[in-house]
Amino acid sequence: MSCFHKNASPSFAGDGFRTPDSLQNPAFLEFLDRLGMVPLFAHHPACKYYHNHIIWIGKVPLCLGCSMMACGIASGIWLLPHLGFMRVLPFSALLCLGVLLYIPAVFQVWIQFKPYKILARFLLGISVVFLGYAGTWLTPWSLGGWILKVGFLAVFYTVWNLTLAIRSQYSTSPCQHCPEGRFPVCSYTIPRIPRLVNKYLSESDGSNPDADEFVKALQSVYGKKLVP
Repeated sequence: MSCFHKNASPSFAGDGFRTPDSLQNPAFLEFLDRLGMVPLFAHHPACKYYHNHIIWIGKVPLCLGCSMMACGIASGIWLLPHLGFMRVLPFSALLCLGVLLYIPAVFQVWIQFKPYKILARFLLGISVVFLGYAGTWLTPWSLGGWILKVGFLAVFYTVWNLTLAIRSQYSTSPCQHCPEGRFPVCSYTIPRIPRLVNKYLSESDGSNPDADEFVKALQSVYGKKLVP
């Protein structure tokens, strides 16, 4: 489930940075991967600048978008047996309801208000369930119905990818204007640099001097610098 995350959070590998061929070795690539690690279920740096993208369950950061969408999907599945009069209406009625529930997620690209984002992603999860149920199950099980099912899947796939394209074009990363660096070299990752540098240098056999110099230079600049 992409949860509308077309691209990962900015990193050396994912934000337009191409590692030079001279630095392409497993030890150095592991160093970069560990430097740019984010919490498993957060999908973003768990720092204050990503507060609109993360919710906290105790001390565990979770991706707001994926978590709320998962909750919406679970709620949508639970609601299906309780739709009441909706089950006797044409499948198009539930399709229309699904589309209405989807619309807030589109505007959420521009409305960066956390409570709205929570609601929009939750409704998106319900929307996916309702649309899938109406478009693939409630449609007739005839030749014409199968044509409708295939058509629904094609439209669903197209709209989903169009939505991802819109988000990719208009959404902005908190890293772009962050006053404390740019992930993965920022106040969130700087504290881990000394440990990662020591690990890399202890395992380096000196066969890649360019990578060694890069790591040493990074340590000289950031090794003892902790941005408040």
